[in-house]
Amino acid sequence: MRVEYEFIHLEDSDLYRDDAAHALAAVFDLGVNVAGLSGQYVADLFIVSGLAVQFERCNPVYVAGKSGAELLRHMDSEIETLLDDKVPYRLSRTSDYWVGWNVAWYQLSSGRTYKSIFEVLPYDRIKSMYYPLHEADERKFIGVCESVMAQASVASNLKRIRVAAGFSQAQLSEASGVGLRSIQMYEQRQKDINKAQGSTLLRLARALHCSMEDVMEL
Repeated sequence: MRVEYEFIHLEDSDLYRDDAAHALAAVFDLGVNVAGLSGQYVADLFIVSGLAVQFERCNPVYVAGKSGAELLRHMDSEIETLLDDKVPYRLSRTSDYWVGWNVAWYQLSSGRTYKSIFEVLPYDRIKSMYYPLHEADERKFIGVCESVMAQASVASNLKRIRVAAGFSQAQLSEASGVGLRSIQMYEQRQKDINKAQGSTLLRLARALHCSMEDVMEL
């Protein structure tokens, strides 16, 4: 089934679109490749610090008025110790830079919050799209992300059956012996339940009083 998506025309979007994309790209590039932080940690910090909201509003004070290093320090003053006194000018465009640039474009075109984007598309999953999308137009990345987001809005079979059975994720984990994090990742489709070990599927099915096929995505 073909799904049609409606986006804000990028040429009509906020004046600071490219500024926001460059700023977020610099945040991830410096955070990962200079400060030595994980991409997901930087993404989480970007959200909890409130900086993500400022980017969603395209507040020029942040998206156009500060360098990547200044934004990182704004997110967490302790990052100061992880950055060199004089952050080197980086000519290369790393895969982390690509992540920041494209996520900013996607957020502005879709109107989704950064929090909702990273909940469905963790940093490493976005980074895994670098090949082959790094040479494609930003619209290609946007289309792929929107397809993933649309799929995530439909409850997985595991979640649907779990909810119908009256289990919380933690209760299902205890009843089945399957790790809580694994259950969360299966339900969010961050892990393919169809590739789970037979023993895992059997334990989930027994706890939910259904067949193994019922919890798979067939």
